Formats: sequence, C-alpha cells, structure tokens
Amino acid sequence: MLKKVLNKIKRRVLSMFKLTKESGIVKNVWVPLILNGTYTFEQCPNLFNLREVVEEVLIEVGFIIKEPTA
Repeated sequence: MLKKVLNKIKRRVLSMFKLTKESGIVKNVWVPLILNGTYTFEQCPNLFNLREVVEEVLIEVGFIIKEPTA
C-alpha cells in the first residue's frame, strides 16, 4: 500500500517538472553554455528530462549530428 502511494506521488512530482524547449533552464542556461563551450553536452545533468530536451535543441540547431537509426 505504501509503495503504491509513494509511486503515485513520484509520478505526480515528475509530471510537474516536464521541461520543454522553451523552458528557461533549457534555452537560457544549458543550450548557450554548451554552444559557447563552457560545458559539454556530457556535463549536462540528467535531471528530470533536461538532458533529453537539451539534446533535441542541439540537434535542431545542428550542433549534434544524430545518425538515423535503421
């Protein structure tokens, strides 16, 4: 019972912190820091979905070239 309640709380908390390409920490912090060489993509923290969204933006601007999967 307690485990179910904790899992439900965890899902709600994680859904509250879904970052997008427009989130300030993405477009005003991590993407510019990576583009200007202050940090590498590998140094971007895996916090909520931050790393995934930063990767999407970096692919869009051509900074990361993603190979198509076969």
